[in-house]
Amino acid sequence: MRLRLNGPFRVYDDVDRDVTPKGIKERALLVLLALSPGQRRTRAWLQDKLWSDRSPEQASGSCRQALSNMRKALGGLAGRVQSDRSAIWLDPVLSMENAFDPALGDVLDDMDLPDPEFSDWLRDLRQQHDTALQPQPFGAHATKPQFTTRRAMTLINRMDQSRTARGGFILRALSQRIVTGLALLGDIEIVEMEAHEKLISEDQPAVRVDLECLDDGDMAFVLLRVQNTATNRIVWSGRVALAPNIAEIWSSPEVTRVANCTVQAVSDAASTTPGLATVSAINHAVRRVFEFDKTGLVKADTLLQTATDGEARGLALAWRSFLRLTEALEFRNTQTSILNEALAYSDDALDLAPDHPVVLALAAQVVLRVTGDLDRAHYLANRAVEQGEDNPYALDALSQTLISQGRYPEAHQAAETARTCAQGLPHSFSWDLLSCFTALGIGDTDHAYDLALTCHRKMPFYRPALRYLTALAALTNRGEDLQRHARQLRKIEPDFTPALLLDPDYPIATLRDLGLIEDLRRSLS
Repeated sequence: MRLRLNGPFRVYDDVDRDVTPKGIKERALLVLLALSPGQRRTRAWLQDKLWSDRSPEQASGSCRQALSNMRKALGGLAGRVQSDRSAIWLDPVLSMENAFDPALGDVLDDMDLPDPEFSDWLRDLRQQHDTALQPQPFGAHATKPQFTTRRAMTLINRMDQSRTARGGFILRALSQRIVTGLALLGDIEIVEMEAHEKLISEDQPAVRVDLECLDDGDMAFVLLRVQNTATNRIVWSGRVALAPNIAEIWSSPEVTRVANCTVQAVSDAASTTPGLATVSAINHAVRRVFEFDKTGLVKADTLLQTATDGEARGLALAWRSFLRLTEALEFRNTQTSILNEALAYSDDALDLAPDHPVVLALAAQVVLRVTGDLDRAHYLANRAVEQGEDNPYALDALSQTLISQGRYPEAHQAAETARTCAQGLPHSFSWDLLSCFTALGIGDTDHAYDLALTCHRKMPFYRPALRYLTALAALTNRGEDLQRHARQLRKIEPDFTPALLLDPDYPIATLRDLGLIEDLRRSLS
């Protein structure tokens, strides 16, 4: 067996026939084995790198299937891939002496998987390989590249193909939405310009966002593209069609979705870019926090810890504070030390970034939950909204403080707006559940069930959604749904029974706060 790791990944047999597996997960599985110490890894390690967004049961099944597919593709070489219940390895060990050839292109050029864990692993591999290729003084050892602290630039390039006043306005409005979203990620230097303008800077942009508009009178069509300029890779592309009215341009959920997707793509493109890697690390950590999984929280905390030494220290500390709060509430770990740490991180974040809307929003939630100081929490939430009225984190915090005041109609309105503003974010499901809570507050139990179901469909193993789905199925007399949701919940909470919903410590606080537990008790009896 022979591997080619520069350019498109390829596997050849002993007579140079191409036996490369077709599936990208199968190819990635083989690469991970070949580049591991002793060419051996535990199944758990491999599953975490390739299926980190799935439950352990799903990841295990996917790993078994990928291993089977890989062996089929390798044909006569399948015997080289050995496995048992806990590990997978190559035997005999595969020579990697000639696997890398820079003349053939970038390392694993076609291996950009969306999984954040594999992306981190691949980024490190490419950085190590690029460093090894740098010329070194005679007798010098290869050293880790030293990144400058200067902010890397993101260029937003606007191209109005129709050259109409409306087309130009649409591009400027969408560009501004993207700029606002990027500002929430951290300290990013952003340059906006028209296609005919010349960039006045000695530095080239690290990430380029192209917006192209065609206004044909009845509809306007916008194409978007995010490119990592160092590798010339297109990270993401999308499109949106807009009706020719101002309200559609400003408030369309589709505009929100593509703007948020663009922001996330810039973050992903930044993961290998000096000056932007911290921004990407924070964004990946945020995705982990909203998984509400213990392993994910540990990984998120590690990522955030690496980001607390740079210019985004305040934002990183704010998310570490929210992570501690999540750990305390989700896993009922209410040790005083964890809550005190959450509050200390929050205070430090506010000192470092007193006007950052995300820092203010997260601090409002921590203050509300840890100290119960509703007045201060509401003040911080309002300040967050003032800094950015379409910021879903700020609207989330405001909605929760309104819930605590019993102002449910206003809370529901804020939650619904937050839900719209979160379209396109990888953890948008969190705002679906927030709207579920506020819908319960205004007495719309059926709509609350539908919102919890929407959340569950986006993130099938998101525990809070399953808990409320089970409870709401009981409250709305959906017997079959109750049993189905309970079975799904038992996969991640093995001791769960519907009767556990009545436990005073079980995390369905909204139902208890609204006085619905007795109704639930009668529904379950």
